[in-house]
Amino acid sequence: MSENKDKIACHVCKKMIPKATAVHAEGEEYVLHFCNLDCMDYWKKEKKDEKRETEIKK
Repeated sequence: MSENKDKIACHVCKKMIPKATAVHAEGEEYVLHFCNLDCMDYWKKEKKDEKRETEIKK
C-alpha cells in the first residue's frame, strides 16, 4: 500500500495531507482541499480579489 494513497495536496500551499482531515470548499463542478482554515481563508480572499478586479475591468 502506498504511503500517499489517502493523501491529497492542499490547494494553496501544496502540502500533502490525509484526505480525511482536509478542509473542503465545494464549487459547482469541483472540490478543493485545504490543509487548514488559514489556507482556505487565503484562497477565499484571493478569489474575492480576482472577482473584484474582473468587475472593475468591465
